[in-house]
Amino acid sequence: MENQAHNTMGASPCEAELQELMEQIDIMVSNKKLDWERKMRALETRLDLRDQELANAQTCLDQKGQEVGLLRQKLDSLEKCNLAMTRNYEGQLQTLKAQFSKLTNSFEKLRLHQMKQSKVRRKESPHLKEEIPFELSNLNQKLEEFRAKSREWDKQEILYQTHLVSLDAQQKLLSEKCNQFQKQAQSYQTQLSGKKPCTEDSSSEDPRLMCEPDHSCETSERDEFIIEKLKSAVSEIAFSRNKLQDENQKLLQELKMYQRQCQAMEAGLSEVKSELQSRDDLLRIIEMERLQLHRELLKIGECQNTQENKKRVESSYSPSTKELERKRKELFSVTLDQQNHEKELNKIRSQLYQEEEYHGSEQERMRNEISDLTEELHQKEITIATIMKKAALLERQLKMELEIKEKMLAKQQVSDMRYKAVRTENTHLKGMMGDLDPGQYMTSEITDVKSMDFTNREHSRHTSINKLEYENERLRNDLAKLRANDKSAWANQNTYEEMGRYTYQNQIKMEKHEDRLSQDREPNRSATPPLPPLPFQTKEMTSPLVSDDEVFPLVAGRMRVGNSTAWPSDRGKKEARMNAGRLHPRLPRTRNRGGSSSPEEIVSCQDLPCSDTKL
Repeated sequence: MENQAHNTMGASPCEAELQELMEQIDIMVSNKKLDWERKMRALETRLDLRDQELANAQTCLDQKGQEVGLLRQKLDSLEKCNLAMTRNYEGQLQTLKAQFSKLTNSFEKLRLHQMKQSKVRRKESPHLKEEIPFELSNLNQKLEEFRAKSREWDKQEILYQTHLVSLDAQQKLLSEKCNQFQKQAQSYQTQLSGKKPCTEDSSSEDPRLMCEPDHSCETSERDEFIIEKLKSAVSEIAFSRNKLQDENQKLLQELKMYQRQCQAMEAGLSEVKSELQSRDDLLRIIEMERLQLHRELLKIGECQNTQENKKRVESSYSPSTKELERKRKELFSVTLDQQNHEKELNKIRSQLYQEEEYHGSEQERMRNEISDLTEELHQKEITIATIMKKAALLERQLKMELEIKEKMLAKQQVSDMRYKAVRTENTHLKGMMGDLDPGQYMTSEITDVKSMDFTNREHSRHTSINKLEYENERLRNDLAKLRANDKSAWANQNTYEEMGRYTYQNQIKMEKHEDRLSQDREPNRSATPPLPPLPFQTKEMTSPLVSDDEVFPLVAGRMRVGNSTAWPSDRGKKEARMNAGRLHPRLPRTRNRGGSSSPEEIVSCQDLPCSDTKL
């Protein structure tokens, strides 16, 4: 038992140590895993960056390849232009040489001809005068032709010089681009050289990482798998590095080719420049020779002209002396006359100066007057404008006042018409009531006359109208009561008809008076709507033969005539009677025993004005 306990006690600390070691190993492995994962991520990021750099480098190389292609095209076009220019120069040089040979031959011929002429002059002096002008004309024509050709040559030289300047500029651009390509190639080389140690570091780190995880047997398989991954990544990195090196070598070779081509281009351009300079020298020499020939020809022409002038002067010398003496005398007389003319001119100048001063003063005076007049006109225009504004305002005020007055007149006329209508109705009703009850309505007539005197004033017109309307209502009520109580009123029909005729005549007179007023006011009539007729409230009238239920409404006693009101005519009365017969068929057409009236009599009573409506 003791041995077993001792064994257990000895085994327990070993197991604890083993567990601690295993835990430490797990911790180390986990830490290493974390480190390896971080390093793998860093390597992946580096690889991605390098891939992007390679892609950018390839795009740059493609762009540069395109630029190189464009430069090659430009070089081809420049070579073609240079070939064309050289051909043109060669053709022009050949033409110049031919012309120069012709000039030399013609000059030699001229010398021989002059020698012959000098020999023949001594023998035949008169024939020379005829041949010399013809030869001079030919020489002048040739000189003009040579001058035109020289101008054309000058223009061509200017064009060639401008073309050479453009070629020099293009050459400078090409050289600058070559330098840029060289600098970029150097930068790529430096980048590749910097990438090499990074790959070596990554390759050196990988075996170190592979040697470390040998502490535990359980994690060996995992470590081997991670190591295989790292080896594959390193192999890929090495493969990409080799590719980059190959591409860099290709780029260097291409850059060398481009440099060689640029050098060849520069050599070709230098040769072209040397050829052009040699041709320019030839052209200058030819121009110098041409100028010398031209000078010699001018000298020959001058000598011939001097000889001819001498001969002419000798021939015309004798009459010229006489003419000179005569001209001297004329000049002496002219000098005397000139002094007198100068004095007269001075006088005229002084007069002109005075007149100019006077004219200037008058102009200033006129300008001042014009300025004053313009100021006055401006002030008058301002005053006229103010007056016009005031006049427009006054016109507006007058128009407004006229409109107000017209409206007041229209209102006044309406009120007059209303007053007259109410007054006539009042008088008619009073007359009717006086006929029915004379003792009661005698005092009302006296008060009516007083009110008529009082209503002549404008300020009390409305009050009088209201009073009359009130009295009319009262009278209508009384009439209705009397007609309801007294059946004997139907016998007094003739008196009612006479009163209706009297009111009808008064109404016609009023209409005539209103027509006259309307004719006077037609030019200044305002746009007011026509007034409606004065309606009258209808009261119910009953006949003694009819029951209380059968009631006839009284017909309004006025009709509309134009813009005015009028009492009904005979034709209107007949129509009213016919309408009454149609509306009331139960009424008898003949008088009955009970003293009832016919429908015609009823209609004549209804024609009387009975209204108590207010405007």
